[in-house]
Amino acid sequence: MAEFFHRKVERNAIGFVLLIIAAASVGGIVEIAPLFTIDETVETVPDMRVYTPLELAGRNIYIREG
Repeated sequence: MAEFFHRKVERNAIGFVLLIIAAASVGGIVEIAPLFTIDETVETVPDMRVYTPLELAGRNIYIREG
Protein backbone atom coordinates (compact mmCIF):
# COMPACT_ATOMS: atom_id res chain seq x y z
CA MET A 1 0.00 0.00 0.00
CA ALA A 2 2.82 2.40 0.83
CA GLU A 3 4.41 1.70 -2.54
CA PHE A 4 1.15 2.54 -4.33
CA PHE A 5 0.84 5.83 -2.42
CA HIS A 6 4.45 6.71 -3.17
CA ARG A 7 4.09 6.12 -6.91
CA LYS A 8 0.81 8.03 -7.03
CA VAL A 9 2.35 11.06 -5.29
CA GLU A 10 5.41 11.08 -7.54
CA ARG A 11 3.28 11.03 -10.69
CA ASN A 12 1.09 13.92 -9.54
CA ALA A 13 3.30 17.02 -9.54
CA ILE A 14 0.81 19.28 -7.76
CA GLY A 15 0.28 16.75 -4.97
CA PHE A 16 4.02 16.30 -4.63
CA VAL A 17 4.56 20.06 -4.34
CA LEU A 18 1.77 20.34 -1.77
CA LEU A 19 3.31 17.57 0.35
CA ILE A 20 6.72 19.28 0.16
CA ILE A 21 5.20 22.59 1.26
CA ALA A 22 3.36 20.86 4.10
CA ALA A 23 6.54 19.13 5.29
CA ALA A 24 8.55 22.37 5.14
CA SER A 25 5.80 24.24 7.02
CA VAL A 26 5.71 21.65 9.80
CA GLY A 27 9.50 21.80 10.06
CA GLY A 28 9.45 25.59 10.26
CA ILE A 29 6.78 25.60 12.94
CA VAL A 30 8.70 23.03 14.97
CA GLU A 31 11.81 25.23 14.82
CA ILE A 32 10.08 28.56 15.55
CA ALA A 33 7.40 27.56 18.08
CA PRO A 34 9.78 27.05 21.04
CA LEU A 35 10.95 30.66 20.75
CA PHE A 36 7.42 31.83 21.59
CA THR A 37 6.94 29.38 24.45
CA ILE A 38 10.21 30.12 26.29
CA ASP A 39 9.90 33.10 28.63
CA GLU A 40 13.50 34.19 28.28
CA THR A 41 15.58 33.16 25.27
CA VAL A 42 18.64 35.23 26.23
CA GLU A 43 20.20 35.11 29.66
CA THR A 44 20.75 38.48 31.29
CA VAL A 45 24.22 39.23 32.59
CA PRO A 46 24.32 41.34 35.75
CA ASP A 47 27.19 43.61 34.59
CA MET A 48 25.78 44.23 31.10
CA ARG A 49 24.53 47.68 30.13
CA VAL A 50 22.97 49.12 26.98
CA TYR A 51 25.07 51.39 24.74
CA THR A 52 24.05 55.04 24.55
CA PRO A 53 23.27 56.31 21.02
CA LEU A 54 26.63 58.12 20.88
CA GLU A 55 28.53 55.01 21.98
CA LEU A 56 26.65 52.92 19.44
CA ALA A 57 27.46 55.36 16.62
CA GLY A 58 31.12 55.35 17.64
CA ARG A 59 31.16 51.57 17.80
CA ASN A 60 29.66 51.33 14.30
CA ILE A 61 32.36 53.67 12.94
CA TYR A 62 35.05 51.67 14.74
CA ILE A 63 33.80 48.41 13.25
CA ARG A 64 33.36 49.88 9.77
CA GLU A 65 36.81 51.50 9.58
CA GLY A 66 38.72 48.96 11.60
